[in-house]
Amino acid sequence: MKNRILIIKLGALGDMVQATTAFAALRHYHKNDHLTLLTTILYKEIALKMGYFDEVWVDEKAKLYQVAKFFKFRNKLRQTGFNRVYDLQNVDRTKLYSFLLGKKSEWIAPNKEDCALHPQERFAKLFDSLGIPFEGVLDLKQIADTDIVIPEPYALLIPGASMAHGGRKKWPEECYAEIAAYLLTKGIQPVLIGGPLENWTFIKEQVPEVIDLCGKTTFYQVIGLGQNALFTLGNDTGPTLLAASGGCPTLTLHASCNPPSLGGARGRYHHSLYKPDLRDLKVDRVIEVLMVRANQFNIDTNI
Repeated sequence: MKNRILIIKLGALGDMVQATTAFAALRHYHKNDHLTLLTTILYKEIALKMGYFDEVWVDEKAKLYQVAKFFKFRNKLRQTGFNRVYDLQNVDRTKLYSFLLGKKSEWIAPNKEDCALHPQERFAKLFDSLGIPFEGVLDLKQIADTDIVIPEPYALLIPGASMAHGGRKKWPEECYAEIAAYLLTKGIQPVLIGGPLENWTFIKEQVPEVIDLCGKTTFYQVIGLGQNALFTLGNDTGPTLLAASGGCPTLTLHASCNPPSLGGARGRYHHSLYKPDLRDLKVDRVIEVLMVRANQFNIDTNI
């Protein structure tokens, strides 16, 4: 008889992409069990496409005063009868779900103090304590969409990021404009990636040759574009991680509000630059690092 396993992961796009390493490990470990993911509506489709889950539930985040909706969710949790729950979010809301589910289910969550670790370190520590093999490599090539064709060689530039820290996660737009202009002098096509509300007017005015795909790509297309790009330069944000999951070498820029110890892709092909205030990060320094990485990974271009 199959055990029923619930995995909880809410949060933003970057959180979701980081958690795909945990999803892969749990699917392999529970290969004969029925896995359900609880996530937000934004990520239901991509979660189903990953192939790790038998079922995906949407967390409607019912309020306590929404009595009917609240008790409907409680009953669904209890009636399903999960044998084990992996709470990868570990916040007050999911602790409430633990109470609703009752003591019949084994509830597993990272230690609260481990929230100060990088997600891959946090997952590795949790799974090591449970004897679950964990590789920690971002890899979503199985859901890549490669129908957007860009003349090669090209590089992805991701100037956007969450405004949760008052914009401090963003390297200034004019710096990305300088990088885009520099890439063109080296025969590399700069491609802007971002959300539908992002309009990088200054970059496009300064570098009219840039290809602007902001608001024109799906999650899957960003992964596919990452597969063929020379590299991605971006802030610590979900699209940068998506490109990394397609196998693209990445250089992620970090400020004090989001240091490399807490985010960004990890691995041989993924690197970080840190400045407490990204306004102090010089374009020449970024170009210098890109040159070193191009040589290290034998990228066939004269960056």
